[in-house]
Amino acid sequence: MTAQVLWMNIPLMVLAFGAWVGVPLWIVLRHPDRPPRENRAVPAYLRASRPKRPTGIKALAYDGERGLAAM
Repeated sequence: MTAQVLWMNIPLMVLAFGAWVGVPLWIVLRHPDRPPRENRAVPAYLRASRPKRPTGIKALAYDGERGLAAM
């Protein structure tokens, strides 16, 4: 009886293993990855960004002679 149960489970095991391997493989083959330039959404680290200019800061500083001076 035990050997019969083992031999009945082998086709189910093959079917389960085939599904486990076959479904992801089918998805990968059906939808291959594309280079980032062909995609609509590109990660921020791959986008070409223009250099940003520093903004001017107005601060008061003590210069020793005139007291507080705007710089």
